[in-house]
Formats: sequence, C-alpha cells, structure tokens
Amino acid sequence: MEFAESVAWFGALGLVLAGLNVIALKVVQPDDVPGYVRVRIRWWMAHNPALMVGSAVLGAAGLAWLILI
Repeated sequence: MEFAESVAWFGALGLVLAGLNVIALKVVQPDDVPGYVRVRIRWWMAHNPALMVGSAVLGAAGLAWLILI
C-alpha cells in the first residue's frame, strides 16, 4: 500500500514539474540566456512531453493500484 502511494505521489510531482517547465519554457527567451542554459532549454523542450506522459502514466498506475488493492 505504501509503495502504491509513493508511485502516485511521484506521478503527481512529475506532472507538477512538467507543468512548471511548460510555463518556464514559454516565459524564458533562449536569446536572453547564456549558451550553457540554451542547451538545457533545448533538452527540456525536446523531452518535456515524454516526462509529462510518463508522469501521468506513473500517477494513474499508482492510483489504480491504490483503488484495486
């Protein structure tokens, strides 16, 4: 039971993180930051959808586990 709760919480935290990244990526202009930050911005822009989907699946699996067990 505790493991399912942890899985659900990690999924929820991942969704919050991905949502904040969406906001940050819209606010920050890549031309206004140093070069080493641009690399990170490009990485997040490429991987944020996968993080969001993975977090949603993880959270749903944890909640389903809590409901079924």
